[in-house]
Amino acid sequence: MTENRRPISSREHPLVQRIAAALARHRRISPNQISLLSMVFTAIGATLLVFFPNPFTFICAALTAQMRLLCNLFDGMVAVEGGWKTPVGEMFNELPDRVSDSLFYIALGYAAQLPWLGYLAALFAVGTAYSQGIKKQLH
Repeated sequence: MTENRRPISSREHPLVQRIAAALARHRRISPNQISLLSMVFTAIGATLLVFFPNPFTFICAALTAQMRLLCNLFDGMVAVEGGWKTPVGEMFNELPDRVSDSLFYIALGYAAQLPWLGYLAALFAVGTAYSQGIKKQLH
């Protein structure tokens, strides 16, 4: 783990480390592709929430959210521990996260029949992420 990475205990889990190592060895799957896959999971979850709102699809959407978070975990692990860092890697790490956060929160707002709340949550999520980035740049 590098010095400036947030400590995340799930990175230390043996199964997570084995999966990340396997992904890093599989040279046809880049961290950037894993980042983009996270957006696919988010789009599936958001579609379920907006167009098919029922208890079963809420559970499915929650599972897609977990898959998105796993992609977010593995893209960084493969990039850093697997030696796949690229000049555009940080953009591929951050941009899909911001898009995914916004899309999912907005979809949740529509599913709850409170679209304004989804947009507000998306705004706060992006604001929080960028304020953390600014804080990191200052230190």
